[in-house]
Amino acid sequence: MRGRTLVLSTIALMLLATQGTVANPGGEGDGNRDFVCGGSCHGDPALNAPSSAIISITSGNTAFTGTAYQFDTTIEIQSISHSRILGVFLLSSTNGNGDNPEDNGWNIIQDPSGTTGNYVEVIVPTSGVVSLTWVLKAPEEVGDGNLIVAIHHGAGYEGLAYLGVSDTHSIAINPVPANLPGFAPDWSAPNYRVTGDTSPVSLVTQNATEISVEWKLEGESFSHLATVEAGEDDEWLAYLPATMGDGRIVYRVTTSNGEFDVVQPWLTMGTIPPEFDGSLMGARAQGFAGAFMIIALMVSLQGIMQPSGRKHELDQTEEVKSSEETLPEPEPVVEKTPVNEAEEYRARLVKYEEHPGLLWDPVDEEWVDDPDYGGDE
Repeated sequence: MRGRTLVLSTIALMLLATQGTVANPGGEGDGNRDFVCGGSCHGDPALNAPSSAIISITSGNTAFTGTAYQFDTTIEIQSISHSRILGVFLLSSTNGNGDNPEDNGWNIIQDPSGTTGNYVEVIVPTSGVVSLTWVLKAPEEVGDGNLIVAIHHGAGYEGLAYLGVSDTHSIAINPVPANLPGFAPDWSAPNYRVTGDTSPVSLVTQNATEISVEWKLEGESFSHLATVEAGEDDEWLAYLPATMGDGRIVYRVTTSNGEFDVVQPWLTMGTIPPEFDGSLMGARAQGFAGAFMIIALMVSLQGIMQPSGRKHELDQTEEVKSSEETLPEPEPVVEKTPVNEAEEYRARLVKYEEHPGLLWDPVDEEWVDDPDYGGDE
């Protein structure tokens, strides 16, 4: 019984602890999302509250079918959570399902992050003002279109989800005038370019006999003209400067044909690091080199970490020197003069006058002939 009570108490504490994080303060990431936060993003609707942010839309109210349309919005917000994360939706309705602009004929060419989503998360600066731009392709059918901006965020440490929705922005979608210059329907703007890449950006247009391209780094106030070369089949090559690190470049194209001059929306291009380029053999060689380096390091560490006493035990120099000092000094060697055996034999012979011609050998005790007898006499 006590074990069951403990389990139920633990579950109750866990459920109560989750109430402080229902607003998902870490964000959900950019992407394509429906504005259905009443039940999924922020838990119970009772935990939601209206946002005090002011949402303004400064875009035009006219678009041509199948052509690019720039949607600009400015959000002024002062009360926001400590993470300062603001989630912004671009919607075509507030039905809670199927409210993505692409569900109503619009095609998102580029979002404020440089990709193609209707939802982005941004960090609100200390000024509290955020300006965002979407570039869309208008529906192919003539009529009226609606675009709406919705936001969600936290505030303070309350754990509530604050929601805000702008007024509906209506756009009259008119038929395209004959010979109106613009981007080709199958062309899409590049989202990224490799760090340091100076190759030209390919632009494909229709009904355009001339284009101009102006660019600036993100955050700059003044733009610069880019060099443009004409290619084949309505292709144009725009030479934009290389970017490094996290730098992003924004550019705008003006398409002309002598009858119309159409200023296209600003487009953004980010920077990514180069892809790894290597072979399997190179990777294996690098792996072997790394293994040898580890082995060399281990051997070096073993020598460094070896106890000093062990080295002294292996060194027997002092013992050898002390043993040499205790050995007795060798006796000097006396050289002996070699003895002539014939002279020694002659020296021991005794001569007697009464026995001329003979010599007495006292060692062998015998008489021997005198070799000198009768020589000079």
